[in-house]
Amino acid sequence: MPGKTVPLSVRVTDADAEFLARLDIAGATTPSEKLRALLTAERTRGEGAGDPHRSFEIIRDLLRPAQRGIRLAEAEQGISSDFVRKVYDRLPEIVAVALVGPGEGADRKVLTNFESRLLDQAFGLIQEVLELGLIAQGRCYDPAAITVRLQPVFELVDLIHLSQERRKGDK
Repeated sequence: MPGKTVPLSVRVTDADAEFLARLDIAGATTPSEKLRALLTAERTRGEGAGDPHRSFEIIRDLLRPAQRGIRLAEAEQGISSDFVRKVYDRLPEIVAVALVGPGEGADRKVLTNFESRLLDQAFGLIQEVLELGLIAQGRCYDPAAITVRLQPVFELVDLIHLSQERRKGDK
């Protein structure tokens, strides 16, 4: 049950009033409801900053309007992009891990775990993007978008492989 409400009078610019009127917040139609929803969202964001699961939800919610706009544009154009979808699927987790971070005064083990979680997420996205290259004509807006970007990646992988082989030979 929500706490007792307190009447509050505020003055805003015409531009802010217009913005508030246009603002689309689920379940909020009046200016009062929208302001309460904004306050709740900001409080939740502040309280959830140290919690990876809550941070994930916050980032996902921040990205949702952009995703919705992309889906609508894709539907209008009759196209879709697995790459764009994969980036939007992975971004909340990557950003949530980075946002929460290891915390001040973290020891070596905590820092190593933090780095490992970031690497897992980053390489997960890299793998998913590379898997799109398995299809001759990728499921992207531009069918050749992945293929044309793979050659420099292959060259880097070859160089990394050579470097690792040299290090093995030096031991």
